[in-house]
Amino acid sequence: MFSKAKELIDKSNSIYIVGHIGPDGDSIGSAFSMCLALRKIGKNAHVLMQQCSDSFMFLPHIKEARKTVEEESYDLLVCVDSSNNDRLDISKEDYNKAKSILMIDHHKKVNPYGDVNCIVEDLPAASEIVYNLINYLDIKIDKDIGAYIYTGLMTDTGSFNYSSTRPSTLMATAKLVEIGVDFSYICDKLNHTLKEPKLKLIAKTIDNMEVYFNGKLRYSYVPYEDIVSLGVEEEDAEGMTNYLRMPEGTEVSVYIRGKSDGTKKVSMRSGGNVDVSEIAIHFGGGGHVRAAGYTITGDLETEKQKLIEIIGGKV
Repeated sequence: MFSKAKELIDKSNSIYIVGHIGPDGDSIGSAFSMCLALRKIGKNAHVLMQQCSDSFMFLPHIKEARKTVEEESYDLLVCVDSSNNDRLDISKEDYNKAKSILMIDHHKKVNPYGDVNCIVEDLPAASEIVYNLINYLDIKIDKDIGAYIYTGLMTDTGSFNYSSTRPSTLMATAKLVEIGVDFSYICDKLNHTLKEPKLKLIAKTIDNMEVYFNGKLRYSYVPYEDIVSLGVEEEDAEGMTNYLRMPEGTEVSVYIRGKSDGTKKVSMRSGGNVDVSEIAIHFGGGGHVRAAGYTITGDLETEKQKLIEIIGGKV
């Protein structure tokens, strides 16, 4: 699978790596691990990222990310963890400057857009594909590269709690621990460290919770104005579905948050009996069986009722 990707990389010197808009741990982890690995074999590699949650700012080299492409053209754009190119964190102008495109993704429903596509749907994180590609390229994984791969694996598997976790995922993680990646530190920073405004957002989300179908669906909407008033940065307003799904008997949790551009972001989490990726795809989004999302641009109340009706037919 990686032979054509290697051919692209071998003939490229100037390389940019980009993940999806509003990057999560896997998008950041796969992008930066790929970038650092390419630098080790002499490539002029850079990550494109407009902004990310402060939660990830402890990671090495993360402040080196660029917002735009500085060259008139470049050899290769490596796109990670994005099933559609319209979700990439790059302008159309900078996207079109690339001579070639390599796509690396793990989502269930994808729209391939690369000259070469490395898509493995049954792996829980794009970071695991990148891990395998780096090994295929015979690049030694050091602690910095390993820290990013571990970040991607840990966050997209819910700290290895989700059923999407594969034996290969745990074996890769063991190798990272073996080379000295400080997994305990990364876990503590991402799972057990919160700024007070986010703690207040959790409380607000729970306070706004609505319960349907005898507790099988838990729904909450937090307007953008409330997020701002709590002092939460837009990039940090994620992750609330995990708390909504905790009560016993919950099969699907839905968290909708207002955004600065007037749209509403829908995040869904499933206990496993409901494939929320199918629901997200129905509304123009995507994701995985247990975690998926999409964007609402129309009337919230109308779209809410449509969503509840569809989920009601599945729980």
